[in-house]
Amino acid sequence: MDFSHYTTKPVELAVALTNTKGITKDDLADSEQLVQFLDGYRDLWDGVAKPPRSSDLEAVHELRAALREVIESQDETTAAKKINLLLESYGAIPRISTHSGSPHLHFEPIETSIVCWLGAITAMGLASVIVEHGVERFGVCDSSTCMDVYIDTSRNRSRRHCSNTCSTREAVAAYRKRQTD
Repeated sequence: MDFSHYTTKPVELAVALTNTKGITKDDLADSEQLVQFLDGYRDLWDGVAKPPRSSDLEAVHELRAALREVIESQDETTAAKKINLLLESYGAIPRISTHSGSPHLHFEPIETSIVCWLGAITAMGLASVIVEHGVERFGVCDSSTCMDVYIDTSRNRSRRHCSNTCSTREAVAAYRKRQTD
């Protein structure tokens, strides 16, 4: 039974937002890219938050860095402190919503900036992971050419890469290295 509205899409959003900044790329380098990124999550924010503005870009970059710090936290105490600060900073206040026909909790502010909404919903998503599964489920790709983050949903907590692409690339590189030794 899933009691949390924040366990799927908001977690995916937090990971996707964090991964917009890579080693050599920034997929949110300008306000147009921010609008395109958030359009993919319009079903979550439309009617709740104001549309993104070009002036939101710097604040979204700061949030992205803060989310990475949470995901890279080595223990629950550190992660909890960082999450609590984000929840407070972005105005996460519990309220009961009935928009889908059945009552459920929301924590993101309504009719606020996209940045406040984004900060509250992504922080709540990561908070749900910490509370329900622990920080052991947070990961940063083991590939030397990638720094993307992920949430490990494997049964045995064995995931080491952000995607099958990175996993395959690393396996091929290790195989080739063994062949030359």
